[in-house]
Formats: sequence, C-alpha cells, structure tokens
Amino acid sequence: HDAQVMEAIAITAMKKIKDFSVQHLANTAWAFATLGILNRPLMEAIAAEALARIAEFEPQALTNTAWAFATLGIRDLPLLEAIATHALPQIREYIPQD
Repeated sequence: HDAQVMEAIAITAMKKIKDFSVQHLANTAWAFATLGILNRPLMEAIAAEALARIAEFEPQALTNTAWAFATLGIRDLPLLEAIATHALPQIREYIPQD
C-alpha cells in the first residue's frame, strides 16, 4: 500500500466522518486494520463518532469495529465498553464466521 494514498484517504475520511453511516465507520476501521495502518487521528475520529452513534450499530459493524481497534492495539476503553454493552443484548443475532 502507498502511504501517501492512505494518508490522503484518512484525511478525507476525517473531514467527512459525520456523513458516514455506521457501516462505513466500521468498514474504514476494518480496512486500515487489515492493512496494518495505524492512523491515530483517523481512529480517534472513528471512535468518537462510533461512540456517539453506538445504538445504530448492527452486530457485524460492532464486531468489525472491535476487531479493528484490537488488531491495531488501540485500547479506547469508552468505545470498547460501549460496544460490549450494546453487543450483549444482541448476542443471539451474531453469526460465527467460517
């Protein structure tokens, strides 16, 4: 991956983060984590927006967001606590991945 391209994506995403759906928040975090790119300002922006809209998250988006933060070694306790609190009542809706 090209570092300059990923930085440009991160900057653009941060400018438009309020317009993202919760699925887009989760997908963006997942994509950066999958590539092993830790962009702290982006992840902080995702965390803040996700925390504010946690009730909108479906199980897959919660899971992908938690995975991304864990994979990147980011311990955002307020976000992780909110994910756990929101995930528990939905636990029966979770489908294991192959």
